[in-house]
Amino acid sequence: MAHLKFLLLLLFVGFTLCTEVDLHKRIFHDHSCEKNDRLYHVKITATNRTHDSLCGGSLIRSEWVLTAAHCWKDQPGWNMSAYVGIHPGPGRIARIIDHKIFEDQTGKHDIMLLKIDPPENKIKPVVLPKCTRRKKLDVIQIAGLGRYTVDVNYNKLRGEPPHLQCAKMHVVKCGLNLHPCDSTLLWPNGNTMCHKEPRVDVCQGDSGGGVIAKNNKIHGVYVGGKKCACTGPGISLKVCSYIGWINQVITRSNGK
Repeated sequence: MAHLKFLLLLLFVGFTLCTEVDLHKRIFHDHSCEKNDRLYHVKITATNRTHDSLCGGSLIRSEWVLTAAHCWKDQPGWNMSAYVGIHPGPGRIARIIDHKIFEDQTGKHDIMLLKIDPPENKIKPVVLPKCTRRKKLDVIQIAGLGRYTVDVNYNKLRGEPPHLQCAKMHVVKCGLNLHPCDSTLLWPNGNTMCHKEPRVDVCQGDSGGGVIAKNNKIHGVYVGGKKCACTGPGISLKVCSYIGWINQVITRSNGK
């Protein structure tokens, strides 16, 4: 009987340890992106002497990146950079020479265009939707380099995955009066798209990444979640709600 109790104890300990290891290895995105997928994904970093932040973005023209406005750091001492061609790599750094944040009479919205130099002419930009007939989306794909492991208490751990992570998520109904944590930027009702999937999450470092539909066009920009922590549905701003502004910024930049 004592021997049996010892074996049961070993089995219990083994199960506990395996569970902990599994949690540490849990990937919050679905899988590494395919080699030829998401080539237009841009890594955006901001650093000062004590802190750093990570965001994603999408190359929509050779010199323009679409991302989230809260990724911009305009305080003294911060340096921002964009990295193109990071997937499949190795990528190169590009200078950010201008930024445009959408603003109307209600305030600034959480969507931004970054102009980079030199322009990226070797990577095909993601295609913008026409937005003339807005089809209801069911499944979307999102990608990022944000926190992707947890500890035994499901707390997100710092660290960047070795490869860009991709996941499919289902579009779900959004609530009303959504707003980012600790920010005055706006997520207006009607301009948001929400997405959720079991065992898939989006978190710090994923902001600004493109929401891609089955037609391989960018339909959203991921901006955050319902709560300050990485829980609940992911929230994105619809590209079609800002398509006029996007085209206007790009056209003015070309001097047309």
